[in-house]
Amino acid sequence: MPEDAAPITVIIPAYNSEKLLADALRSVTRQSLAVAEIIVVDDGSSDRTPMIAEGFGVRVLRQANAGPSAARNAGIRAAAEPWIAFLDADDVWMPEKINLQWSAVQLCPDVGMVACDYSREENGQVTLPSRYAELGQSYRQISKTSVGEKISYFPRTKKEFLLANLSLTPSAMLIRRDLLISVGLFDESLRYWEDNECFLRILAQCSLALVEQPVMRRRLHGRNVSHDSLKYQLGRIAVAEKLIAYPEIYPARAGQVYAEKLLPFLVPTGRLLLDEARMSEARALFARSLKTHFDSRALALWAVTWLGPSIFKRLHLVKRFIDGQVIKRPGSAADELSAHQR
Repeated sequence: MPEDAAPITVIIPAYNSEKLLADALRSVTRQSLAVAEIIVVDDGSSDRTPMIAEGFGVRVLRQANAGPSAARNAGIRAAAEPWIAFLDADDVWMPEKINLQWSAVQLCPDVGMVACDYSREENGQVTLPSRYAELGQSYRQISKTSVGEKISYFPRTKKEFLLANLSLTPSAMLIRRDLLISVGLFDESLRYWEDNECFLRILAQCSLALVEQPVMRRRLHGRNVSHDSLKYQLGRIAVAEKLIAYPEIYPARAGQVYAEKLLPFLVPTGRLLLDEARMSEARALFARSLKTHFDSRALALWAVTWLGPSIFKRLHLVKRFIDGQVIKRPGSAADELSAHQR
C-alpha cells in the first residue's frame, strides 16, 4: 500500500463477471490517489471471476450466491479502513474519482457520504444520463453550498434533492464505514433498489457532499439488473412501500417523494403482470394509479383483471391480430418502462 493512500476500502461485488471485472479493477488501480484496500466479493460465480481478481493481487472473499446486498455486507464487515467505496463489477471509475471525493471529505469534515455524477456507456457510446437535461430549475433550487470547484455540500437531504434524482448508484458512493454499520448495512431481503434504500437510511443520519463531475461510468449491457423490467419495478415499489411504512428511519418526506415518482410506472408494470397472469397484483397497481388520477387505459386494464388469465390471453390475441401484430411492438409496457428508466 502506498504511504499516501487514502484510508478507503473498495468493495466490488462480482457474480460471473469475468468479461468486465478486469476493467473495473484496472480503473481502481489507476486512480491518481491510491486506495488502501481492495476487496472483491465473489458471489458464487461459476466462471473465472475469482481467478481474475486474484490475478490483480487484491483480497478475494468467496461466498455462495446470495445477491449484491449480502456481497456488499460481507465486504463491509471485512474492511480494514474507515471509508468504503463501492464499485460494481460492470462499472469503471475515471482516474480522478477517488482524488476528488477525498478532497470533498477534507473540505467537509462532518460529511458522511460523498457521491459523484456519472456517465453511461452502451454499445461503445458514452452519454450523460437523461436526468441532466431534465433537472432544470429543480436542481438550481436545491439548498447547497459550493465548497470547491464542482464540489457541493448538503447539510441535510430535503425533498427537492430527492426529486432531483441525483446520484445514488453504488459505484458513485464513498461512505463512512461506521455509518453503514450503524444503519444496519444493506437489506439482504431486497434484490432490486437495495442500494437506494440503504443510502436513504444513511442520508437521514449525515450530511452529503457531491462531486459534480461524471467521474464514474455505468456500463449498460444485457445482464444489468434493470433489464428485467418487471422485477426491477416491483422492487422499486417494494422500497417505496418501506419508505412509507417506516418514515422515521429515512429523510423527511422520502416516502412521499418516492410514491410520487412511482406513478408513471404503475400502469406499465401492471400490464407486465397481466402478461404473467398475476391478475390480483396487476389489479392493485391499476387501482393505485386510478386513486391518484383518472386514466381510461388504467380503468380498462383494471376491468380486464377480473376476466381471468385465459380470457385475457384470448382478448390479447384478438387485439394483436386486429393490429396486425405478430411480435411485441414499440409502445408496449416493457418499452414504456425502459424509456422511464433511462
